[in-house]
Amino acid sequence: MQQLMADKRTVMADISLVFVALFWGSNFVIIKQALDIIHPFTYLGIRFIIAALLLAPFFWKRLVRASARDYLDGCLIGLFLFGGFAFQTVGLLYTTPANSGFITNTAVIIVPFLYFLVAKRSPGWWAYVGGMLAASGLYLLSANEVAGLGLGDALTLVCAFLFAAHIIAIGMFVRRSDAIVLAVTQIAFTGVASMSVAFIFEPTELMFHQPPAIWGAILYAVVFCTIGAFVTQTFAQRYTPPTHASLIAFAGLFSYLFWDEIFTLQKLVGAVLILAGILTTEMRSVLVAKISARRAALARRGAPPLE
Repeated sequence: MQQLMADKRTVMADISLVFVALFWGSNFVIIKQALDIIHPFTYLGIRFIIAALLLAPFFWKRLVRASARDYLDGCLIGLFLFGGFAFQTVGLLYTTPANSGFITNTAVIIVPFLYFLVAKRSPGWWAYVGGMLAASGLYLLSANEVAGLGLGDALTLVCAFLFAAHIIAIGMFVRRSDAIVLAVTQIAFTGVASMSVAFIFEPTELMFHQPPAIWGAILYAVVFCTIGAFVTQTFAQRYTPPTHASLIAFAGLFSYLFWDEIFTLQKLVGAVLILAGILTTEMRSVLVAKISARRAALARRGAPPLE
């Protein structure tokens, strides 16, 4: 019975992450259009500060009771989150939403290799094959005949490494710290860090005087892609392994549905290879879970174990 409840929680966690993918994927196009008007760190600062201010009143009791370790863990997670969004948003100035989506989500392939550095456990041949497929897809998706990997795509690749570290950090800290405190703290940290960069490097006049369309884009990101997404992801990783959070990998698909760009054969093959790499990396955990469940069922029946 306990195993059944655990399986149900895992399924519900994975389903919730699919909805995270839906909102994040649509937001690539929205951000790309918004960056024609608003500066990147101003956008990030306003977005994440509003999100933190909206969250804090609902959970003020837990925030007051939180320990210093909870806040330290949240800031460490927030450091990776800030870095990931900084490189992703600036990268979007120089690349397409589709490229940004697919390259960002190569974080799925990066997670097992970074996790190896933490847990000292080999990612296995599945991860190596997935990595080679994704690397080949990344080249086809991003390379151009003149300059190779474009600036925007290179910045987004750095973002993928940082988001992979963010996923691992959540998986490490969520089991010892309050998930809500972690979520609010990382969002607040990202907002303050982004606004600090904006005040230093971006024009400050009329910073908060944005047209209604920009405020609409910011509020969409606040409600669906920040508050909902990060709280959901932080809770979901209580019941699903760090690499399962990579269901967000399919977010890049939505960029192609809403952005008018040329869908060349080279890009198509590149996108397919990246998705194949992601699925290959994820397939191992699925097969291991099925084999373990099968062995447990046979053991209960008194049958010899699978070899």
